[in-house]
Amino acid sequence: MRLVPLALCASVVSLALVAGSSSPARAGEDDDAGAPPADAAAALWCAADLETLPSEVCAFEPSKPAAGPRTLVVFLHGVVKPETSWQWAQQRGAARAAAQHGFTVIMPRGRRGVGPPGMEDWWTWPTSAAAQGAVEDLVIAEWTAAQALLEKRAGKPFDRVWIFGFSNGAYYATSLAMRGRLPVAGYAAFAGGSAAPHLRRAGASTKRRARFYLAWGEKDPAHRDQVKLAAMLGALRWDAKARGSRRAGHAMTDAAVAEAVAFLGR
Repeated sequence: MRLVPLALCASVVSLALVAGSSSPARAGEDDDAGAPPADAAAALWCAADLETLPSEVCAFEPSKPAAGPRTLVVFLHGVVKPETSWQWAQQRGAARAAAQHGFTVIMPRGRRGVGPPGMEDWWTWPTSAAAQGAVEDLVIAEWTAAQALLEKRAGKPFDRVWIFGFSNGAYYATSLAMRGRLPVAGYAAFAGGSAAPHLRRAGASTKRRARFYLAWGEKDPAHRDQVKLAAMLGALRWDAKARGSRRAGHAMTDAAVAEAVAFLGR
């Protein structure tokens, strides 16, 4: 596992992700000045410029796919407060990254009713064992069906699948990776992920170890979770790369995305 020295300067932010959570139990504010009224946002999960697949899975396919393996990224959003449009900035940022790097991205929706204290009814991912037992199979089935639909449309399967998670989505991506839950080629966690004891135990025993990229900002109050996760990955001798950025906050930056793509696609 390689730990990259702190970046000396922040890169351009891919996602204006103040609308996400800096940990499973914290959330910021939505800064989308152009957001529609709450009732309109509640009725439209995917941003209008993205394709909506069944089960409210948003999709974006680049006009110029990258050369080499045909890649699908499953992007897992941060916490989203009901009746807001917080998710749109995240979706558009993920689509922008996909256009830059030539991969297809699908953006499934989490579940309400499984969130952390204070956000129980927000859109989140099942990070606890109880929530995973209740909804995980259905959640994964939704994005698997979206993948199958895109593959049928193209007449061929994707060569590889990566899971990208931001904030609460990064905590969930870490859980999926440590448990070896999915047959994917790699994971990237941005501004989220922890070294909780149950994850360490799962990571130590799993036989399915996909490559893992981890990035955080030193200005994020919750970044110590990611520092501990980087140390855990090293102790487990996981094929991983970790970066802390001195000037970044709770964000998923262009530089981190580019490094994740390079590392996972190595």
